[in-house]
Amino acid sequence: MNRHHEESIDKFVALYKDDPAVLAILLGGSLAHGFAKPESDVDIMLIVEESDFQRRKNENELAFSVRENICNYPGGYIDCKVVSLSFMNTIMVNGSDAARYAFQDSKVLWSRIDNLLELVSLITRFPIQDQERRRTRFASQVLAWKWFYSEAVKKDNLYLKYLAIQKITLFACRLILNENQLLYPYHKWLLRVVGNASRKPIDFDKSIEHLLAHHTLDGVNAFCEQVLRFVELDPSSLDWPNQFLHDSEWNWIAHEPPIDDL
Repeated sequence: MNRHHEESIDKFVALYKDDPAVLAILLGGSLAHGFAKPESDVDIMLIVEESDFQRRKNENELAFSVRENICNYPGGYIDCKVVSLSFMNTIMVNGSDAARYAFQDSKVLWSRIDNLLELVSLITRFPIQDQERRRTRFASQVLAWKWFYSEAVKKDNLYLKYLAIQKITLFACRLILNENQLLYPYHKWLLRVVGNASRKPIDFDKSIEHLLAHHTLDGVNAFCEQVLRFVELDPSSLDWPNQFLHDSEWNWIAHEPPIDDL
């Protein structure tokens, strides 16, 4: 963290800490994770009273940026997300890895909440009870997208090729994160976090780079085989078509589908 980041944070805290609706202010993002550069923005989470959270939700004010009179460096700004304690408890119980990771490494800048650190610790705990099941589900995605890649090669479908490579990369990395009991940080920091993982196939990071830049059918098959061998899964033991059906094609049954599939 640079001095201009610290100055921006101090100004923001001074501006918001006297608001009676504000319960706590957390530092997140690249500054908290240790990934920041001098030009990085400042990611802040405001924890507010439930009534204020609902008001902001209704008025589409749960995410906002602050630039003027706060950040005094070129391109600098505060990227702020607003949450409530009940919303944080929902994340603790049902949150996605990405929602949990947003709180990982977070720093308490100011707080009126006694047990805030305990709650953050519970939110960012890896769901060890799901590890074995996740291994099967992620491996099934790898196999499904390996098949899609082969179909893309047959049909010379460039769009499907690139989509399949992205998905294979994603779920291979998710397998590695799962083996290391690490939360999935979402796409921006995925390769960075996987790069720091201790348990993974030899030269895995270089293999990912090569796969993304120089993918071929033989290369994709070899990469997928290496990853599944590392997690000790035999492709013949996985009913990936039915698992893919459940996780991807039928993802609309219990709730609204993700925006990609509307």
